[in-house]
Amino acid sequence: MKLYEFEGHKVLASAGIESPFFIVCETLAQVRAARAKFKLPLVAKVQVLSGGRGKAGGVKVCSRETHLWQFAKDFLGKEFPAARGEKVKYILLAQKIDFEAQYYIAITYDTAARKPYLLFSDAGGVEIEEAARQNPESVVKIYIDPQNGPAKGDFRKFAVPFEFVQKLWEAFSKNDCRLLEINPLAKTKNGFLALDAKVILDDNGFIRHEDFDFLPKGAISAEPSQREIMAKKIDEGDYRGSAGSAFIDLDGDIAIMASGGGASLLVMDAVLAAGGKSANYTEYSGNPSREKVEKLTRIALSREGLSGCLVAGAVANFTDIFETLGGFVDGLRSIRPKVKYPIVVRRGGPRQEEAYKMLKNAARKEGFDIHLFGAETPISVAAREMVELSEKYKAGLKIDGKSGKR
Repeated sequence: MKLYEFEGHKVLASAGIESPFFIVCETLAQVRAARAKFKLPLVAKVQVLSGGRGKAGGVKVCSRETHLWQFAKDFLGKEFPAARGEKVKYILLAQKIDFEAQYYIAITYDTAARKPYLLFSDAGGVEIEEAARQNPESVVKIYIDPQNGPAKGDFRKFAVPFEFVQKLWEAFSKNDCRLLEINPLAKTKNGFLALDAKVILDDNGFIRHEDFDFLPKGAISAEPSQREIMAKKIDEGDYRGSAGSAFIDLDGDIAIMASGGGASLLVMDAVLAAGGKSANYTEYSGNPSREKVEKLTRIALSREGLSGCLVAGAVANFTDIFETLGGFVDGLRSIRPKVKYPIVVRRGGPRQEEAYKMLKNAARKEGFDIHLFGAETPISVAAREMVELSEKYKAGLKIDGKSGKR
């Protein structure tokens, strides 16, 4: 989970890392009320989950009140251009700080080496990639033993005190972070201040943090979509398999019902390679009940403007193909208006023959446009067929003058 900057400052504060005084505002009235608590100049920053705020005008030093009012009017409640349509719900106001030097410092993971490492640069205030490109020697990378934490000997000639590195490691490790970045870290006459905070938490660590009160986030946008919220509830109270715990709304028009984590990624890649665009990412696995797959199907197919649905996955060993595809058909039948777009199914596993017979009967008796492929057909071929059928369906809608209708 990505955090807003003001939430990232809370993570830093949990380990004793200080930030400038700031106030988070949601309305123009709150901005006016907060102004009285600052001396000019102050810094105003939009709160979005994407990067590139500065280049897009989302960070401004306000030396006059008129600058602040205009900034708030320009961004609050509006879509931020660098954030893929994300609306600005919050603006952070912070006291402008005078500093002697500014640095970049972060801790993240090297998945190949399977250990965390610290990145440091004395070129703070710019993106680390740009700093590395302009002056590779300015960027220092130091691996950290996950059991023992930072070794003092590795930081003897460091521009930042070892005690600060220890605090950063404490914030990173105790909060189960995947990334903890301060850019810039300001050196002032009184010590060090985090002028910004970028934090990504490991969702798998949430079970250890009942105290977390961070705002819910969507996989793509700042807020989860209604479908994402509904999908995550499917597994609640039912331990049998998984269905919908991973669900991401995307901007395509081909619904995806994938089975198996690895195969589901292959399905997504195959659709993209064939020239299609997925409307969602989701997967079900571990032999979920028929009812759970039905619920997931209804959520995935509730999207307007779909031009196809691809049901695909690897050859199952333990998942009952008849039961899970039965759940898919149950969900398919519930969609109104009735689904007219093509459906491609590529599955394999226990009771596949029974399942495919059921699908053929549903297609023949109820008029669904279902195309069946077995495990002998590569997922890439099934995806290509799906994209071709989708394009034909959309072309037919244009000819009939019914574009966008199922």
